[in-house]
Amino acid sequence: MYIRDVAASAGLTPQAIRFYEKLGLIEKPQRTSGGYRVFSVETVERIRFIKDAQRLGFSLDEIREVLRLKYSGQSPCECVRRMLSRKLKELRDKIRQMDQMQREISACLQPSRKRVRLPHAASLIRPIVQGERPLAIMQEDAE
Repeated sequence: MYIRDVAASAGLTPQAIRFYEKLGLIEKPQRTSGGYRVFSVETVERIRFIKDAQRLGFSLDEIREVLRLKYSGQSPCECVRRMLSRKLKELRDKIRQMDQMQREISACLQPSRKRVRLPHAASLIRPIVQGERPLAIMQEDAE
């Protein structure tokens, strides 16, 4: 398969395929006498694996490590389990942070819904600009 065909089948650009090649994520392809890259079916499958791993949050460096283990004859399973466990923890931490942010934004909006027009002194942006915690300010105002 030529690079444009590989790229189209994987939903990538030819530049991305060349980038994967440069990083060593895929093997250097055979070349035609005219210099065109000709990729194997195995390379297309590897590119699909790379895309699937990226969707799970794996970086290209992490993917390279998994591929290195696999193609050196070692089982990458334990390595992948550790990476997935770490990613799950990071995701849970981000969800907690986003939940906190949602509470703070909601707390900032509550007082504004009760007023027709906010006077400058009651501006919702003031606590943020002054480096204060909006949730704490809004809770004090509610008391």
